[in-house]
Amino acid sequence: MRLLIVGLLVLLAMPAQADPSSMRFEVRLLGLKAGVIEIGANVTDSAYAARTQFRTAGVVGALKQVRADVSVQGRVAGGALKPRTYTEAIDDGSRVTNVKVQFSPGRPRLISGDTGSSAPPADTSTLTDAIDPLTLLYVALRDQPRDEVCRFEADVFDGHRHAVISLKGRRSDGSNITCNGSYRRVAGYSDSEREKRNVSITVTYVPAGEVMRAERVAFDTKLGPAVMDRR
Repeated sequence: MRLLIVGLLVLLAMPAQADPSSMRFEVRLLGLKAGVIEIGANVTDSAYAARTQFRTAGVVGALKQVRADVSVQGRVAGGALKPRTYTEAIDDGSRVTNVKVQFSPGRPRLISGDTGSSAPPADTSTLTDAIDPLTLLYVALRDQPRDEVCRFEADVFDGHRHAVISLKGRRSDGSNITCNGSYRRVAGYSDSEREKRNVSITVTYVPAGEVMRAERVAFDTKLGPAVMDRR
């Protein structure tokens, strides 16, 4: 469920000096339209910043209580996005989080706030290259060269929980490419959250000039299948 919430975010308040890129997806849950996502980020040669805000409109009853306000600031090193500070305030109807996480220097660590979990937090001593959920969403779905598609794997930390996302299984269908992967819960989760440890994910990319563009994302939630289609 939290993976869907991370997806249902609208990125706002980017630095004026950067060149913006944006993505727009229609979201369906159990075949019903849940809304439209606009994902955007401004990235310079040395830094990036984003803020997200989301409120459900009651289109899908299971999401009517969701509220989210998430932001990240980071640096760009060798073309890779490296978060520095991540803040998250999410109410998904069953759990409320309000945290600030410092990613660098050193290992990621919770600076302040309530993670909304009674489970022991993940050990971050080996997570010096981890990214936050918001950076994950943008990096996984941005336009990319054909030979780099389906080569993505990253540790993700949200201030309490450690997960690993992998998009490596590659299948070609003509000029299109589909990546099969998973979102694997590693540590910091309650027993009930770990009942389904792996969440299956597929991302289909289509040619867009000299790059490949994410056209469809499909993944499982505890409520059923969810799909994001590019618009």
